[in-house]
Amino acid sequence: MTDFKRYVCWDVENVISTIQTEAVVASPAVFLSTHTPLSIQRSRINGRSFSPTGESVTEEDILDDFLNRRTNTRTLLLPVVGESGSGKSHLVRWIRENIQPSEQRKIIYLEKSKTSLRHVIDSLLDGVEDEEIAQIRKDIRHVTGAFNAASLARRLITQLSVALADLGRDSVSGKKRQLVGPRGISLLLQDPLLQEQMLAPGKFIPQFAQHFLSDRETGEERPPRFSLEDLPLSPDAIAGDMAAPTRQIFGFLMSRPELQSLAVELLNEHWDKAVRELSSLGGGRLLGAMQKVREIYARQGKEIILLVEDFALIQGVQSDLLDAITETSQREGQTVLAPMRTLMAITSGYFHDLPETAATRIGASTGGFVYNLDIVLGEGKTGTEDIASFVARYLNAARVGRGALESAGSNAVPNKCDECPVKSLCHDSFGASVEGFGLYPFNRPALTRIVHGLAENPYAFVPRDVLGSGVIPILTNAYGAIRKGEFPSAFFQENYKTVRGVDQALPNIVSDAIETRDPLNAKRRRAALEFWADAPTQLMNLHQGIGEAFSLPDMTLDDLPDKPLPPVDSGQAIPQKDQSTSPPPPKELPALQRKIQVVENWAATGSRLTADEANTVRTIISRSVLYREEWLTPPVKPVRLTEADKSGWYLKNVKSNQVSIEDASSEGLSAGAPIVLKRNPATGEFFKSLIRLSEDAADGVRGKDIVRLASIADESRPAMRERVARYLERSDKDLVVGLRVSLLGAALAGRVVPGMPIDALYAAAFDAGQEWARPDASSRTEAWMKRFDAHMEHRSRLVDTLLSSLGVGQGATGAVHVIDAARALPLVKEAATKWDLSATELPAWGKGAAAPVRAGWETVVRGQLQELRILLGEIREHFPKGSGPGTRVVQQVSAALQMAHAQAITGPQGPELEMGAAAVADADWSTLPETEKELSRVADNLQDESVENLLAVAAPLRSPHLREMRDYLKIADSLLDTALAAARMQSQNAVSDAAEQLEGLLDEWKQAVDDAGIHGEVGK
Repeated sequence: MTDFKRYVCWDVENVISTIQTEAVVASPAVFLSTHTPLSIQRSRINGRSFSPTGESVTEEDILDDFLNRRTNTRTLLLPVVGESGSGKSHLVRWIRENIQPSEQRKIIYLEKSKTSLRHVIDSLLDGVEDEEIAQIRKDIRHVTGAFNAASLARRLITQLSVALADLGRDSVSGKKRQLVGPRGISLLLQDPLLQEQMLAPGKFIPQFAQHFLSDRETGEERPPRFSLEDLPLSPDAIAGDMAAPTRQIFGFLMSRPELQSLAVELLNEHWDKAVRELSSLGGGRLLGAMQKVREIYARQGKEIILLVEDFALIQGVQSDLLDAITETSQREGQTVLAPMRTLMAITSGYFHDLPETAATRIGASTGGFVYNLDIVLGEGKTGTEDIASFVARYLNAARVGRGALESAGSNAVPNKCDECPVKSLCHDSFGASVEGFGLYPFNRPALTRIVHGLAENPYAFVPRDVLGSGVIPILTNAYGAIRKGEFPSAFFQENYKTVRGVDQALPNIVSDAIETRDPLNAKRRRAALEFWADAPTQLMNLHQGIGEAFSLPDMTLDDLPDKPLPPVDSGQAIPQKDQSTSPPPPKELPALQRKIQVVENWAATGSRLTADEANTVRTIISRSVLYREEWLTPPVKPVRLTEADKSGWYLKNVKSNQVSIEDASSEGLSAGAPIVLKRNPATGEFFKSLIRLSEDAADGVRGKDIVRLASIADESRPAMRERVARYLERSDKDLVVGLRVSLLGAALAGRVVPGMPIDALYAAAFDAGQEWARPDASSRTEAWMKRFDAHMEHRSRLVDTLLSSLGVGQGATGAVHVIDAARALPLVKEAATKWDLSATELPAWGKGAAAPVRAGWETVVRGQLQELRILLGEIREHFPKGSGPGTRVVQQVSAALQMAHAQAITGPQGPELEMGAAAVADADWSTLPETEKELSRVADNLQDESVENLLAVAAPLRSPHLREMRDYLKIADSLLDTALAAARMQSQNAVSDAAEQLEGLLDEWKQAVDDAGIHGEVGK
């Protein structure tokens, strides 16, 4: 027995050559072998519309009616109406193939693929030799040979303009009178710019011109008349050089939409006249020629059979043709014109736009009826069987091949299945039509779903769409995909979808189970179960033959909670509800059930997830991330729910840039969102569990969905923390800036300087400075101290933020007791690489503390260095290097002061000197050399130094007595000069030995000071 796995019984070449969407293309044998009886109804004509009577007819009924109906004029005009692709041309072709040849009949067949004027005229006048008719043929050849499509289009628009300009106001009625005449819409057709718009590709006139000169390509469609889109009424069309009358009628039409429709009617009403005049058929020449043809055939005793595949495409000669084919055969009791029977296919829309005279003639000729092919299939088994029978004939033709069909003839169509080695398994698995033709690779459920998905109205059967968009591409694709074990292929999955509300989609829970049990073939298996198994409500295996042919082996289903549904018997018709009436509205479902159904539709059928359900899902997921965070690690202390929204992690009205859901209402999938949920079966079931959780309905919540929620929360915590940190300005970048501000503030306080060991910098950065002060404030500039005080006002908030961002909160208050050094230390190191805040973006929480060390910061540092240099210089003027200990100087000055006081040698500075001595009593004069040494590290020109070098010298705490030292020495020096002068005066008067001793002491000290100054200069 032949293996059915990856078996195919057709080839692509046969598919292309035997399955034709245009009836005229196929050879008679192929056409008849694939012919399926059409569903046809008689419809009653009501003016230029029609309504169904409920009476179904067969093709044989139409053939009998067409050939045998008797009319009092002996002319019959029988319309076949239907939308494009409904089978009108197929029916006309079938009628032709079934009219028996006869010497009493002249058959004229106007194919819709041969719409050039030359072909139409040649077909109408074929077989008649007459001088006048020969001249018409000659004129038509001349016209069609004298133009190309572009030049013909320009001549046509000019001719139409002339026809409209020649119309008098009395020739039309109502509002149309405003549009005719030389100042009417004919002006629009004369303006060069507006002409260009009407002659643009895709517009009616250039398409008509192309088909006027050459035949229509197979399958190509073109509009049968003007439409609103053909009017050149774009607001951009108004040009500065447009003539005033043209501008007036243009603006008139633009502002009056009702006149635009009337303008289109005028164009269509007078188009035929323009075409006739241009093609030399004006003045009733075609009507006269057709009358002569009928006269000739009347003398031969023949009846004319005219078959028209598409009446709308015979433009330019329609009115004359209608007059010719409906004119009575008899005059004064004598047959002077051959009887004429016309069967014409007309699209439903074009029938509604027929001239009133034509509609009247059709109604009179047929007794007020048309044959209507716009049939909507019901949901009953006849619809399914009609589809199966129709497609099966074409499938058999593709298997047999064109050559074999033509050899066999139309009366003995071979059934390729009869010789197939896998017929039994194939027909049992995929089914066969009532005629015995196998449906493989389709079955009834698959065909029904494909037909529903292709038609604009899901219950309409449009043969051209079924073949051209369904059978042909699927067979072409399946030929290779089945042989590779890849069918239903990605092509099938992408192009053929179940119509929601018409056919049941595969339940999402079944799709999810497939993902779990057969992930390798999940997509193919889902498509196969949905189309070929009619979307079972529980996981099941495909019918043996379907699974084998599509390389989808059975799954183990023993562990399913319930017994799987039996496989669909694809070989039999599937009973369905009657679709002839609209389905009743669904019963009102409980709120939870409705929400679950919304998610089911989103996951299983591709509909959009409504805003309410999407928001429920987003809210639960967003909150779970926040609840999952323990907040024991940086960058922030615990965030309350109300603060989360402010921090950028929304918990209400969650936005799609936070939790993005594929095809959720009012959003597209946002790949940049931290949480992205794509539509798939598992996500659909996950959403159902979340919806149940939101309604406190624990039943039905799957444990693995809770695990998935926790997993999403864990994976999303970094994104949430980053978003919260970004909003609170606690990112690493922000923290480095904050630490730099803290270090600069500590430098203001004299606690750190650039280049200090990292442990000292680390400690100072997190010190709120509550006990910080500058004991050397007397030697600090006013600007320095003002900035120090301003920084300290904000330092507490700065450091608190740094601690909460880099520390671990404990206790009820979340107070920070431990800093995460592993994270903080690298940030402190980075902060210390730069001691400047210029051009630095500051977090809001650091701006207050940063202001004093930002604008004008270098100026303040240089000013402080200059202040120290001046102080030291003034001290050395009175206390040069090598003067000995500073305390000895104080003692000498004090002794001199006592002796001077004893000799009544005093001056006004005496009390001040005593106060100065008290001020420097605790001064450490030994710090002066160290301070001088540090000051010498920077260049004399402070502008040449970096702020880091300047700050390293300017910031450290110095002796708190520098300014007091200077003041004391200046007073002492002044007193020295006064006392020495007084002592010498007393010594000259020899007042006492004490005066001489004082003079000697003062001279000795003065000389010592001077000598020390000289030695100091030399040493320097």
